Amino acid sequence: MPIGDRLQQLIDALDISVREFARQLGEKRGEKVYHILHGRLKPRYETLEKILQTYPDVNADWLLRGEGLMFRTLPQTPLSAITLDDRLRNMEFLLFQLNERVALLQQTNDLLRQELEQVVRQKSHQSHTLITGRISPQKAD
Repeated sequence: MPIGDRLQQLIDALDISVREFARQLGEKRGEKVYHILHGRLKPRYETLEKILQTYPDVNADWLLRGEGLMFRTLPQTPLSAITLDDRLRNMEFLLFQLNERVALLQQTNDLLRQELEQVVRQKSHQSHTLITGRISPQKAD
């Protein structure tokens, strides 16, 4: 999931407008944030750092790489409380990520198994060739 989508999810979870989000980051207007949300800009390091400073409960792994849950801890104030729907959405996303990782590991496993089978066949063919004497083994110097 692109970082712009994660930022939109964060803004939705915080239940604030894009303009308010930008204002809290010290931006006079929300143009930069809008451009990031629509994929026209990538966030700069300073912007990401400011988000994490402004919202210390945001999980940096989630923000930067899309890994884990959106929030490190559940906010305590009623204004920023996470709803059950937000928690379910976080869990669904985490499950989606885990399923993608399992699929990737399965593909890697299949490729490694194929490579291993090729190596075993080659070694078996080389051994058979040496035993039958069709090709004499090379002598060491």
